[in-house]
Amino acid sequence: MPLPLQVKLLTFLDDHVVYPLGSTKGMRVDVRIIAATHRDLQAMVREGRFRQDLLYRLNVVRMHIPPLRERGEDIRLLLDHFLAAFVSDFHKYINGFSKDALQCLLEYSYPGNVRELKDIVEYAVNVCREDTIERHHLPSYLTEARVKLISNLSEAWESKPAENEVSLGMPLEERGADWGEVERRLILKALIKAKGRRHRAAEILGWGRSTLWRKMKQYGLLSSASAESERGEDS
Repeated sequence: MPLPLQVKLLTFLDDHVVYPLGSTKGMRVDVRIIAATHRDLQAMVREGRFRQDLLYRLNVVRMHIPPLRERGEDIRLLLDHFLAAFVSDFHKYINGFSKDALQCLLEYSYPGNVRELKDIVEYAVNVCREDTIERHHLPSYLTEARVKLISNLSEAWESKPAENEVSLGMPLEERGADWGEVERRLILKALIKAKGRRHRAAEILGWGRSTLWRKMKQYGLLSSASAESERGEDS
């Protein structure tokens, strides 16, 4: 928002009067203002690009909404919501996502947050000619991102076992296990390294705490994590 416009907004917030375009007579209005941004406004204040008094004026009730990758429990709800909406809009019969496609969608980090998730579902519904969305109906970059993640994890966990003590024992591509089993073992070994501390395990894995909790729940590790960790430390 340009600085001159910031001044006008600040003035409005103080007196609640707006001037219709071309009019010299003000109109008093009673509205509630909701402002949203992904920028660091305090840093912009220090740089002189955002008015400090406007920041104070807007900062009455402040809410921090974490990125979608840290709200893993919301992903499935949003997928189902947008799928139902686009199926209705496009007059298609699609009853859901296949297990493989859903796993890919739940593993993705969504740097574009909800907008990106919505676009992915819209794309899949558009190209799907079956009654279930399969992995090949998803944008190709999702599969590429998953392959890159596997490669990065393989390199990180297997090339330096002396440092992180969470080597899987053999290259991922030679193990023959599906990704879910590989991920489950990564979580267990990270918990062993972190001595059961979930916050530290999440840092080792490069995940948010809520993502780790969701995946532990997905793999049934919430009740057994401590026991697995203790057995690993004994061994």
